[in-house]
Amino acid sequence: MIIPTHNQQERLRLVLCGLRRQRAVEVKFEVIVVDDGCTDGTALMLADVAQQMPLKIVRLQPNQGRCRARNDGVQHAVGRLVAFLDGDALPHPDWLSSHWRAYQRYGPDCLLCGSEYSLADLEYFQDPQTGTLMEGLTPSVVRTYLRQRRAELIVTEAQIETDFAGLEARACEGGYPFPEWQQVQQQTRELYHSCPASPLTWIGFYPHNGMVRRDVFEQVGGFDAEIPFCEGWDLAYRLQQAGLRPCFVDAARTYHLYHYHDFSDPAKSQAETRKRRQALDAMAQRYADPRLVLVHFWLGALWPDPLLPEETLLPDLLHLDQAYRELDEAAVEERQRLLQRHPLWGLGVLNGKENAHA
Repeated sequence: MIIPTHNQQERLRLVLCGLRRQRAVEVKFEVIVVDDGCTDGTALMLADVAQQMPLKIVRLQPNQGRCRARNDGVQHAVGRLVAFLDGDALPHPDWLSSHWRAYQRYGPDCLLCGSEYSLADLEYFQDPQTGTLMEGLTPSVVRTYLRQRRAELIVTEAQIETDFAGLEARACEGGYPFPEWQQVQQQTRELYHSCPASPLTWIGFYPHNGMVRRDVFEQVGGFDAEIPFCEGWDLAYRLQQAGLRPCFVDAARTYHLYHYHDFSDPAKSQAETRKRRQALDAMAQRYADPRLVLVHFWLGALWPDPLLPEETLLPDLLHLDQAYRELDEAAVEERQRLLQRHPLWGLGVLNGKENAHA
């Protein structure tokens, strides 16, 4: 499995603990950590953890970005399959065995997409294990509150080893702790259940919880290092076009060891929304698939955009699938014109919470 990381040593230590505690794994696996220009002591932490479990460590200098880091990690892999985690994605004890059983069930032409949960109460902790708070935290009432509740909010290696059910009970569904992300996962689950042959099942793949054959990953060129956003969607689209069938593995769960995100900063929200739009538009052009513009109208329903006509919005993935299959060329072109005339689309009109990652 491949884990790219950049200055996440406290959370990465917990992720590696989760990998040490994988249950009933029926296949041998290697753990490849790509130290992507870390400057926070990650190297020393990895040296310490390597005394407890086998690690293959790849070091990149300077920081190359998560796409190149993942691709470099795959180049050092020897297994037939590659699985992906992030440095803050804590795996369930049955994470790997769930992916493996799904691979055996669905066959070699599957792209496995796991499910995501979030431990949102870790947001202001620099070190979730000790309860050390991040620097610059204000106001003081927040610091006081967190210190008072530190014992019940922290996540320790001992908890991962002996009481993972207690951690699960604290988690909320979705990679980010917002109801919109819970809806995304619920809609993804329904799409895979109701329309397993949908041309849009690539939407369920995220590069911090998935598994794929290494040879096909390499054949399609791996992650595109030039894409600033939605790199998982871009890869999964190419893998599906290459003949793989995305399959949702609900039992393969990861838990985002949540960290601070300034969703209240309009400039950052606007920048990330622009990146998402640019990434989707680049996919549409690169793959000569203008229907990908319809994804914008699904996102515009999840995070309401008052400047898009209500009748054009697609309230869930099943409606997006239907529109993708059935709308004629003229209707798709009209959607494109709507976005071109939209003065704010991609410039922050959506709720800032939308701008997490895909």
